[in-house]
Amino acid sequence: MYNLLRFIKINQFLLLFFLVEGFSIFLLLQNNSYQANKAIKFSTQHTSSIHNYSASFSEYVALKETNNYLIEENAKLLSLLKNETSFIDSTLIRNKKYHYYPAKIINNSVSKRNNFITLNKGRKHGIKQGMGIITKQGVIGIVHSVSLNYAIAISLLHRKSAIGIQLKKNNHNGILKWKGFNYKSATISDFPNHIPINIGDTITTNSHSVIFPEGIHIGTVKNIKQNKSNGFFDVSVKLFEDFNKINYVYIIHSDESTEQLNIEQKIKEDE
Repeated sequence: MYNLLRFIKINQFLLLFFLVEGFSIFLLLQNNSYQANKAIKFSTQHTSSIHNYSASFSEYVALKETNNYLIEENAKLLSLLKNETSFIDSTLIRNKKYHYYPAKIINNSVSKRNNFITLNKGRKHGIKQGMGIITKQGVIGIVHSVSLNYAIAISLLHRKSAIGIQLKKNNHNGILKWKGFNYKSATISDFPNHIPINIGDTITTNSHSVIFPEGIHIGTVKNIKQNKSNGFFDVSVKLFEDFNKINYVYIIHSDESTEQLNIEQKIKEDE
């Protein structure tokens, strides 16, 4: 009771203003039917606008929740695919069983010499260093470091990034690197000049990678230039993925890849 009286005392002038204002509006509407109708119309229009805005906002929230749910379910379905032959966005994956973890990009750069990507999934979600990152459009990068809730990946747009690739039409292998000039393209250096290659040819991941499945699309040949010093080709590749517009990715991992790395490490120790 004391607090109520204290509130009235502090705000007495403001309360008096609202009281007088309300009484004035009441008298105005009581004695002027035109003003009353205008007031009712104004109130109805703005109430309707508020209702429509509220409904649109609710639909937006619902759609976002549905989108996130579909991403999670899609990843679960991908992880249930069989060992021998499976499809991921029309790309054939053979002889390896991959796990797919959906993640959202929360930080990304494309204009630096060395670009990194921050993801909203970490150690508690099963993410580990060395896992690959892909989208429907191709290879994005490799997980570099992991905390409990987050992961940072080396982007394909990084001077130390090197992805094993092949020409889709003849399976000839090469290494794709980023030169640091354009986030929409990368380069295959020292490509043998006796291998048939043409502008428009599709570039995919090869079978030598222990990180990425074979056959993931990366881009198409945009330009071919012969290096005068050694006679090999420098091949410019237009990337399928626009790195400036990525929002969601899949972090991928194969148990068989871990086994392969372990046994190959033993051979290196004996060399």
